Amino acid sequence: MDIAQIVPQMGDEELAAYRFLITTGGARPDRVASSLGWGAGRTERVLSRLSRMKLARSRAEDRSDWTAVHPDTVRLHYAKPLSGVIDAWQAQLEELRSQLDALSGLCAHDEDGGPGPVVTVEGATDIRDALAVAVRRCTEEVLAVQPLGRGTSALARDVVCRDGEPLAPAVGVRVLLPHLSRYDAEVRECTERIFASGGEVRTTAASLPPLIVFDRSVAFLFDDEDTDRVHRVQHKALVEFMVHMVVSAWATSAVFERTGGNNRLPECLTQETKTAIVQLLAAGYKDEVVAKRLGIGVRTCRKYIAELFGDLGAQSRFQAGWMVRDHMLVAGSAMAGADRGTG
Repeated sequence: MDIAQIVPQMGDEELAAYRFLITTGGARPDRVASSLGWGAGRTERVLSRLSRMKLARSRAEDRSDWTAVHPDTVRLHYAKPLSGVIDAWQAQLEELRSQLDALSGLCAHDEDGGPGPVVTVEGATDIRDALAVAVRRCTEEVLAVQPLGRGTSALARDVVCRDGEPLAPAVGVRVLLPHLSRYDAEVRECTERIFASGGEVRTTAASLPPLIVFDRSVAFLFDDEDTDRVHRVQHKALVEFMVHMVVSAWATSAVFERTGGNNRLPECLTQETKTAIVQLLAAGYKDEVVAKRLGIGVRTCRKYIAELFGDLGAQSRFQAGWMVRDHMLVAGSAMAGADRGTG
């Protein structure tokens, strides 16, 4: 599924009109048209597209005066439907991961005797060598999920922090972390080094598995419970699937704040994290895996779990999962009804 089906993409015209509305504090369509050198019809179409994106609105029913809407207000509007899509993709990826061991035995070599599309690599030395090869061949982009923090592979950290085999200076690095990793001192130190080298870091509540993708052509999928085992995936469709999942999560993630690490998480991020915990528990994951996905210690994770059960009034993980699911369905129906009422 193309993300544009859920989140309309902003083009040059929409950006120009949005900038004008921001700088002027609002304007009538005729002023927008004269200032940007557009005709009335073009202006109306662009303002209508901004309205559908929820980035602009008219102050009066006759749509005579338009103002820009702050992007933070729009973020939550799109976060909920995107989160549902990400959860579905994640469920498919988890099923894929459970089959990788079996596939690696069948695809250990291709017809020419080279490495197959899915290979399981075990042992720190072999993993380091495999990553080094991918780093040397990488020329454009690295996408990484959970390469830092508690229980993660030091070899994955070395890639994004450029401590191991050096990435070419022109290679862009994007790192996606759990929200709670913002308060890990070691993670914050690593992120400073990533920022210093021109990389980007964001955080999400989506419970994605740790992985690294090089140039959207080869992916390394790390084992949640064994940091000395990784699946190297070169199958085109599987790698494209992983990239799509990461890029979609990135679209609804939050920028990693370089200062203020001792502050509390914003309430919207706190609620996303709580929902992620319950979803992982309901899916049957052990506390250790949940903690690793969230970038926290096991004892801290169990404390959060106990608080969540108390908040929900749930007696079991399964019950908590269903309670959250019902809440999300009700909230989703309410949002859809509101949209229909304003359409």
